[in-house]
Amino acid sequence: MHLWWWAEDAQPPQARRARIDRLLRATLAAYLDVPASELAFGREDRGRPFLRHADAPDFNLTDTRGGTLVAVCRGGRVGVDIERHDRRLPMRALARRWFAPSEADALDALPEDEARLAFLCLWTAKEASCKATGTGIFDQRLQAWQFDPGSVRPLPRALPPEAGAAAEWRFLRVAPSPAHTVVVACRGAVARTAYIAVG
Repeated sequence: MHLWWWAEDAQPPQARRARIDRLLRATLAAYLDVPASELAFGREDRGRPFLRHADAPDFNLTDTRGGTLVAVCRGGRVGVDIERHDRRLPMRALARRWFAPSEADALDALPEDEARLAFLCLWTAKEASCKATGTGIFDQRLQAWQFDPGSVRPLPRALPPEAGAAAEWRFLRVAPSPAHTVVVACRGAVARTAYIAVG
């Protein structure tokens, strides 16, 4: 599995979608003997993108202010999610709406700064997992994926039925920059992981 980090360049916000498409195509073209402009994409039932090429790797992308990370995986399904450490959210209300009650209770017991960090750790783990399975975050999927609220490293406590056995999964937290935290969720056999920073 390769993790490609593309630091954000100075572009107006309206150019973001074009930038993401360009970076994704440039990254994936390196794995196939196809020009970036000729890559063909499809979408699963719930919208998860995939490459319509023989022997194409699985991939997933996450983007926020400051940079874009693309995960490319052979031998498994991968999901990634990124957040900035300085992001301010109504975390306790969001946890009550989207997380398991035990996770929301654990956040309520923490001081504000600790709770904010724990919330970001849980959210990124849950969303990366939902992206790997291709379900999206709705239909109580964020609640079905449960992680240890006291651990920065994603430690799963419960998985939804479509995820299969916990032993099939690997979770990794990386910091592509001092401002960001990323979770990589991968189902399948991955021999090694390489991190590649671009720009």
